[in-house]
Amino acid sequence: MHVGTESGLYLGYDPGGGGAHGVAAVDGHQPVCDTMPTAEDAIDWFSQRCHDSEPSALGVDTLTLWSTGPAGWRPADRALRAFYPAVANSITAPNSLYGAMPINGVAVALALREEFRDLKITETHPKILYFAITDLVYDFAQHRDEMVQYLLDWVALGHCNVGSEHAWDALLSAFAARQWDRGAWPADLHQLPRNAGERLIPAHASDAHYAWPAVVPQEPLEQRERAPRAPRRPKGANAPRGRDRWRIAVDRLQAAGHDDVAQQVAEYRNARNERSGWDAWLRSNFPALWNLVEEGE
Repeated sequence: MHVGTESGLYLGYDPGGGGAHGVAAVDGHQPVCDTMPTAEDAIDWFSQRCHDSEPSALGVDTLTLWSTGPAGWRPADRALRAFYPAVANSITAPNSLYGAMPINGVAVALALREEFRDLKITETHPKILYFAITDLVYDFAQHRDEMVQYLLDWVALGHCNVGSEHAWDALLSAFAARQWDRGAWPADLHQLPRNAGERLIPAHASDAHYAWPAVVPQEPLEQRERAPRAPRRPKGANAPRGRDRWRIAVDRLQAAGHDDVAQQVAEYRNARNERSGWDAWLRSNFPALWNLVEEGE
């Protein structure tokens, strides 16, 4: 991988929430990263780092583009899930996201754009990005030293104390912003064509970008056009009751190793705060997993 040590200031932010807001800055001399208590503390940290230098670009693990289509899926999400099936479960339907990632991520990006009008912003996804670069599954708890050394080798600016997973994610995001700004990563996942029946709306009221180290093709046509099968309704006295089917689905998804989707099913609520509709949601967003659940009934 080509890296350089030219001047410039690049920022990275990982909105972990709850005292876990990762921040990072990479200039031509030394990378720095830290973990802050709140998004406001993160903004203050960036402002202090930029007091005498205008930052060139920000990499942030949040949604920089919104979709009006089913479940909020965007072309980038669909393409990444198809291109990296080994880590596809780390890419969640945007409408299912909650917490600091979609809220504080956009808030900090907007605050920095207001302070630095020419700041370029790129979306990042550290877990998938790490796999794309190394072909290794992200596991900071088990491979901390190895992952830190990899990242410092890529940044190529000497030692940096990486104190947490969120600081690591922020530093990788800053690295991605640098590579994108310098043209080393020309691919932009937010340039993939949209599907019929959806609009793509930039979250920052300007062009949205999603820098990537390699070209990722659009989701295969056969996957985009495949219609989900109509569900087979269980029959007979042993058929699970409607209120129990979601529990059975959760058990089957967990047994198959799809813990993240199982959690989303367990937490699903419709607009009336009812569980009703979880099966339609699963069938629409994860047809292969719906088939797995359905075939077990």
